[in-house]
Amino acid sequence: MKTAILGGGASGLSCAIELKRRCPDADVIVYEKLDAPAKKLLATGNGRCNLSNREVDVSCYNGDSSLLYTVLEPFGTKECLRFFDSLGLITTEEDGRLYPQSMSAASVRDVLLQEVDRLGIPVITGFQVESIEPQEHGYRINGTESADFVVLALGGKAAAMHGTDGDGYRILKTLGVRYAPISPALVQLVTENPDTEALKGTRVRGTISLHREDGALLAQEDGEIQFTAYGLSGIAAMQLSGDAAVLTKTEHPFVTLDLCPGMTQGNLELYLEDRRKACAGRPASQLLTGLVQKNVGAAVLRTADVDANADAATVRDIVLARIARTLKGWRFPVTGTRGFKDAQVPRGGVPAAELKEHSLESVRHDGLFFCGELLNADGLCGGYNLHFAWGSGIRAAKEIAQHA
Repeated sequence: MKTAILGGGASGLSCAIELKRRCPDADVIVYEKLDAPAKKLLATGNGRCNLSNREVDVSCYNGDSSLLYTVLEPFGTKECLRFFDSLGLITTEEDGRLYPQSMSAASVRDVLLQEVDRLGIPVITGFQVESIEPQEHGYRINGTESADFVVLALGGKAAAMHGTDGDGYRILKTLGVRYAPISPALVQLVTENPDTEALKGTRVRGTISLHREDGALLAQEDGEIQFTAYGLSGIAAMQLSGDAAVLTKTEHPFVTLDLCPGMTQGNLELYLEDRRKACAGRPASQLLTGLVQKNVGAAVLRTADVDANADAATVRDIVLARIARTLKGWRFPVTGTRGFKDAQVPRGGVPAAELKEHSLESVRHDGLFFCGELLNADGLCGGYNLHFAWGSGIRAAKEIAQHA
């Protein structure tokens, strides 16, 4: 039995290891496009490799629920830690996020490749997949390589510099496999608000909410938000980007920023009334000095149409209310997101309808499996996407082992 695993990233390597452990006599080969496997892994978690999360749940993902349950029900946090423990990797936790003890992604890559070497799994690098042809028994790859089983672990289209440039979708088309439209996810938002240019580089903590163009609330995140020359970044903003990228294809959504989530608008108005008294005889620009950063306060006053040079004592109650509303719901029209080049993962991919029930095997081609970013599943920032990569690779391996 020969299994060709196309793609030497997180899902491909975990698949190869699990399959060879279960079927020691099986012929398992990994084919990698780049000159070395797992290069993208080195860039994850800012080089620290956030490999999983203490709280893994289907609710932390977008995509087909049945597909997510197929992967995540048998592969939770405990199973993930057990897998890495078997590789000799010691992990540590930081706010629920799981990292290697060394805080170096290279450690994760090294233990994976050491196990691949120990198991005697060949890794053929510089291998560009041009074609996959189903045969009467198995598959032919690039017209030269044959295999009984094929695992497509080619990655998506995010961060093409690491080899995931969308080749997998081209292969899916040649095989007649349908996939949900793809768009960037975990990426920066592009907005129309001109104040982001003046605030670029400034970081705040607050609540960011994504609304449809009719005002309906779609999603909300708390955490750090960073202003950029083109819009909004930071983990909280990026968590909303997958939904925003889809929405902007058909409508004009917007986000609102709550810069004071711990205060009600009423409390803010009372605070501003006190500040008005304290700042009498001084410019209105000082009204927000003790509340937000100076440049953020200036932008809020501009948005609320307040003359920053006017005497603070002359600012009317109706204007204070407008300032408070801006602090609680600063509106930024969203025109799109940054592209796949800047995205961490893609949204979309092979849906459950293209898979056998409770399986990662193609419903169209026996012996053809999918794992990792090619599947219609993407998670929040925090180790969820790598967790899905390990889990889907291991799931595919278990299914192939059952066939064998």
